Amino acid sequence: TYAVKGDGATIVKRVDGKTERKALEAVLRTLDVNELAIPKKLLGLFPPRALSYGRSRESFKSKAGVAFDPFGAVETASSTSLSLLLHPQRVTRLVQHKSLDTSQLGLVEVLDQLISNSIEKSHRDRYYQELQNVINVQVLNQLFYLASNKNMYMQVNAIVNAKIYEIHSFLKNSKTKGIQKMYYQEMIKMIESFKKNSINFKKSNTPKIPDGSPIGNE
Repeated sequence: TYAVKGDGATIVKRVDGKTERKALEAVLRTLDVNELAIPKKLLGLFPPRALSYGRSRESFKSKAGVAFDPFGAVETASSTSLSLLLHPQRVTRLVQHKSLDTSQLGLVEVLDQLISNSIEKSHRDRYYQELQNVINVQVLNQLFYLASNKNMYMQVNAIVNAKIYEIHSFLKNSKTKGIQKMYYQEMIKMIESFKKNSINFKKSNTPKIPDGSPIGNE
């Protein structure tokens, strides 16, 4: 702002709740498998790395050896969005602003929308479901990070912990069968392990977004 004393200009103003919710919808789309998934028909354009042609700083990291890792690209992208959406300082402001104006977007609503659009979401397509599982683990990791963060106000820790318990209940009561049930059991195990030793939790690192091509170079 360029406001000066006595000129009557607005110095600071919180964004209204309606605009906040539209922004949240936009951010959640960056966690949507339909937006993140590299189409199956295009995966053939990413062959394994040829001998002597290793990955560079502009390549997505891979957990699949020389092969291109479509899971890794989704892991990196979703982790980046979540680290911004659920940044510790931002979630603190959500609690503070909600206390000053109940029409504003609050932390409970943000987490409810996030969980509904990730962990509670399922896909008939196996490829999409596997990518959803990658995103779900990133959601859990970010929630664990907030819940165990000692630099947060108690209110933030309390809300996040409550939502983790709700996720645990959802996974445990799910009627899912087959391989997805195995994944849910592993997520349950992750939550229970976190609860037993949250004080020593360390957020796992995800591959960073590759650098883009240098600007201005032919």
